[in-house]
Amino acid sequence: MDEKSLLEAALFSAGGPVSEQQLKGLLSRSSTYINSLVEKLMEEYRQRGSPIEVVKLEGKYSMQLKPEYAERVMALSPGELKPPVLRTLSVIAYYQPIQQSDLVEVRGQAAYEHVALLLEKGLIQKKRAGRSYELTTTDKFCDYFGLSRGDVESIKAQIKNKAKLKKESLSRWIESKVPDMDAFDAVRKLMPVGKR
Repeated sequence: MDEKSLLEAALFSAGGPVSEQQLKGLLSRSSTYINSLVEKLMEEYRQRGSPIEVVKLEGKYSMQLKPEYAERVMALSPGELKPPVLRTLSVIAYYQPIQQSDLVEVRGQAAYEHVALLLEKGLIQKKRAGRSYELTTTDKFCDYFGLSRGDVESIKAQIKNKAKLKKESLSRWIESKVPDMDAFDAVRKLMPVGKR
């Protein structure tokens, strides 16, 4: 079996970032060899003009649709996070750390169900803070949205940069219970297409 094809199959089937260590274990090869194989695969996808790309972020590799294709085929992909849950996650990500009571004030009572779902998926974490809980995103959130892990400010900056929105419009969208759909679509584009 061709090792590059096996590596490609692994990236495709993983549905998310795969570490260099995992690929080394799969092929029983050195880091140098794995990196050169992934670079060849990346170049093949670039040269073909494929709608799929292989990207490297913080030592992990991921296979994903290019944004310009993801937008067009989004309606065909099964959704994991419904729009109301995604809006709640956006509020948490942008204002983290945020008190759950403040989140409910902004998003309404449905936020309790959204928080439970997001906790179940491992995208957020909560810890007791007085009579409420403090909510923050997790490393899995960064992996899910293709963001570099880092401090809260770094994550916020990446969200703003990827969504290509000005701070005012993103804040206005997040704070609104009936958000501007253009802004919502821009934030939703952060999601890998199979997860929308």
